[in-house]
Amino acid sequence: MIRSLRWRLVFATALLIGTMLGAFWLFSTFTVRRQFEQFLIAQRQIDPRGPAQILRTTPDLGEALRRLHEQYGIRSIVVEGKRVVRVYPRELEEYSIRVLDGGKLELTRRKAERLEKLIARSPVVPVAGANVHLLPPPDRSANAPRAFRLSVNRWLLGGLAAAALLAGAVMLTMFRRIFRPVDALTAGARALAGGRLDTRVEVHGNDEVAELGRAFNTMAEAVERNERARRNMVSDVAHELRTPLTSIRVQLEAVQDGVLEPDAKFIASIAEDAAALSHLVDDLQQLSLADAGQLRLELAEVSVAELVERAASGLEARIARDVDPALTVRADARRIVQVIRNLLVNAVAYARSEIAVTAARRGDFVEIRVSDDGPGVPDEQKERIFDRFYRADASRSRSTGGAGLGLAIARQLVELHGGTIAYERPAFVVVLPA
Repeated sequence: MIRSLRWRLVFATALLIGTMLGAFWLFSTFTVRRQFEQFLIAQRQIDPRGPAQILRTTPDLGEALRRLHEQYGIRSIVVEGKRVVRVYPRELEEYSIRVLDGGKLELTRRKAERLEKLIARSPVVPVAGANVHLLPPPDRSANAPRAFRLSVNRWLLGGLAAAALLAGAVMLTMFRRIFRPVDALTAGARALAGGRLDTRVEVHGNDEVAELGRAFNTMAEAVERNERARRNMVSDVAHELRTPLTSIRVQLEAVQDGVLEPDAKFIASIAEDAAALSHLVDDLQQLSLADAGQLRLELAEVSVAELVERAASGLEARIARDVDPALTVRADARRIVQVIRNLLVNAVAYARSEIAVTAARRGDFVEIRVSDDGPGVPDEQKERIFDRFYRADASRSRSTGGAGLGLAIARQLVELHGGTIAYERPAFVVVLPA
């Protein structure tokens, strides 16, 4: 069984070409054989003036027919009405002769287990109430059918060979154009599997193979981007874990060396670093569960005003609220409160004096906007601020800017609700299904 797609196409195309050529050959051969005799009869014109003179001046019809055959080689068939009454020479008696309309004769005989049929349209000379049909002499073209068929067959074979070569050339050209990008895709896939994540293939045209090439390049870019993100994430996690662990270790070594006393202040510092570690681990676990689709939501109809109030609770900042008390969404209240509180904490960190929360219905969705009068996010960073461990201000420390996971978690939670979150200066906009 042929497994290669290339050879399957080659075999199928060759079979198709062979079938077409064979059918054409058979059709041409039988058509030429059937029509040749009729064509030959039509082409061999007999001048009836001399034979007619002999028929009219010779009293005995049999003698006249004999003279026609000896002098001109003409074969004669005498017909009265639609009945054949005489033939000359006797070899014509091998045929079953039938008179057709229009003065045509149908001659049929069986020869070598094959039925031969000939339709003849020949000159007719009326003599004494009968019609004498004059057929051309057989010896003039005894070898003509065979010679004609051989000549035609040679031309047919030449034409078929040329057609086969042309079809083969077209097939090879087509296959080369089809399989060149396929081979490039195969090589690219192997290189990608071997770790060369920068592998791309050249794409030409707009056909299905070109579309496949573009899809491959998009996939390769996504793989490279995800691998880069994974490496950055591992590095960032290590960095975030190293800071509190280093602080704990340094303080413990200071106690061991007698530099510090293990008093309440020391214990509070250790507890703060441990809490930071615990918070980071919780954030990472939450992201992992969201990525795996295992973060369960407890959906219910909740008031948006209540969600905003819970999110703002305990924040030492003046937050303006413009939310209709009757406005509700179907959501997991705890998760959406986490999202809004994260946005409010960021606003408190950056705002100069004003923070506002507004909410309104937009068709089948509810839009929640958290804005402040701070410097805002630069346009070139608008998309990246939702990446994990990304900080718009790279100089911010863990103590002032967190681990850079808050907005990434917020996006995951909003998308799990079937909504979207984006930054539109000067506000973060959360859109949730109503």
